[in-house]
Amino acid sequence: MEPRLLLWGLVTFIMVPGFRTDFCDDPPQLSKATFRALAYKIGTMLTCDCEAGFRRVKYGSSYMLCTGNSSHSFWDNRCQCTSNSLRNPENVTTQPEEQTEGKPTEMQSQMEPEDHVDLPGHCKEPPPWEHEAKKRIYHFVVGQTVHYQCVQGFRALQRHPAVSVCKMACEKTSWTLPLLTCAEESQHHQFPGEEEPQASMDAPPESKTSCPVTTTDFQKHTEVATTMETFLFTEEYQIAVAGCVFLLISVLLLSALSWRRKW
Repeated sequence: MEPRLLLWGLVTFIMVPGFRTDFCDDPPQLSKATFRALAYKIGTMLTCDCEAGFRRVKYGSSYMLCTGNSSHSFWDNRCQCTSNSLRNPENVTTQPEEQTEGKPTEMQSQMEPEDHVDLPGHCKEPPPWEHEAKKRIYHFVVGQTVHYQCVQGFRALQRHPAVSVCKMACEKTSWTLPLLTCAEESQHHQFPGEEEPQASMDAPPESKTSCPVTTTDFQKHTEVATTMETFLFTEEYQIAVAGCVFLLISVLLLSALSWRRKW
């Protein structure tokens, strides 16, 4: 994970009290397929990148952040680009309320148009800004869902939608595997038996798997066991010593009583 992403996570933690952000790696890449998000979970970040010949304005925000709550969510911060040329210092700001449609990313432009959905705790497609880079870079968080679709000229061998969800397991983030195979449209009749989906990814089954024990965990368990053994040994030793002292005192008392009777 990039260092700046870790810094953004710290910024998010400070900006939103009580809100913890767990960022995900990039979603899985499938051959002849692209992915897109229909909605962006709160905590998602979008890098403010500019096209060639332009750069972010000085002291401008380097990212947009999806923030809010389950009833109202929105994109915070604005991306601004200015020309690299000193002769033409063009500076354009983006007014989110003036934008009605989001500019498709390079990844999304290859997919068929599809309306974004309204989900609680999610933001819609961020508004575009002037001189924006062709490809948008998102930083997803745990709980994000992306949808896959074959590129133009290819078709899916499965009928059900292919999705991938970022989840947290064993204190690590990972994406579920999307079930999608893309084949050329000209080969449509060569795969008659592969039309049925292998599994539905809309509601992937939850499996309770135990987290693997790492070397660090094993060392911790070993240290705990060693400490307990040492403690038990020390306790038994103390009991034995106390018993010997008690016997010695008893012998001395009996000897003293016997000596007094003689005199």
